[in-house]
Amino acid sequence: FLGATYADQFPENTGRLVLDGALDPSVSGTEVGMRQVIAFEQSLHTYVDACLDGSGCPFRGSVDQALGEVSQLLASLDRRPLVGQDGRELGGDAMMTAVIAALYSEENWPYLTEAFAGALAGDPTSALFLADFYNERQGGAYLSNSTEAFNAYNCMDYPSESEELSAEDEAELEEKAPVTWKYMMGADVCEFWPYPPSGERETISATGAAPIVVVGTTGDPATPFAWAESLAEQLDDATLITYEGEGHTAYGAGSSCVDEAVESYLIDGAMPEAGLTCQPG
Repeated sequence: FLGATYADQFPENTGRLVLDGALDPSVSGTEVGMRQVIAFEQSLHTYVDACLDGSGCPFRGSVDQALGEVSQLLASLDRRPLVGQDGRELGGDAMMTAVIAALYSEENWPYLTEAFAGALAGDPTSALFLADFYNERQGGAYLSNSTEAFNAYNCMDYPSESEELSAEDEAELEEKAPVTWKYMMGADVCEFWPYPPSGERETISATGAAPIVVVGTTGDPATPFAWAESLAEQLDDATLITYEGEGHTAYGAGSSCVDEAVESYLIDGAMPEAGLTCQPG
């Protein structure tokens, strides 16, 4: 979003720009939240499918049965949180934070398996480790103010929306994200932010900028692939690279096809071929 905004405001300065893990700058905050929740649910579904096919998975049966066990685990943690060695409690929200942290990268899936196995056995250690990783917490201290900054700029970027989720929105979320939505679509932090928002949600064309490469990952839970498609369509001169993989962002994620296409553009100015689709490996 920062890169696309810069290209729109200062097209003469842009040069060779690659936007990986794109946002659709035109959609509302509620829509962003809903699409993210659904994408995380889809990634959780993909993880569970892989877990059941692997070794050491704490779940049995079908994917739907396993997801049902995840929902039951979250509900049980809400009723009776697990207490860690340092006295901290693992409730359903903290467990969902652990899930979200692991779904950002397929490399983290084994840690999620450990977290689920531990929580189901009454041990919150691995789940708290993942939640701390997400929140940049180490040795009882937070390493940065990234969470506070994230809330601050989101509350400024997105115009406030007075209405709550509609009945139709909730029905869609219940259908497409029954495990995750009630944990991820919680209270609106921006209700308590003391300054009025200054941003506007609108399409970005970056007219006059050099050609822009947009990269989208089909299994990206944080920035769903549809946003990359939408941004590439909005920009006046853009080419989309599709990475058929899992996790957030594609460059450096294990696809030589993506890496070579990005580097060829940034170093040599060679635009990727239209419709380029890449696989892992």
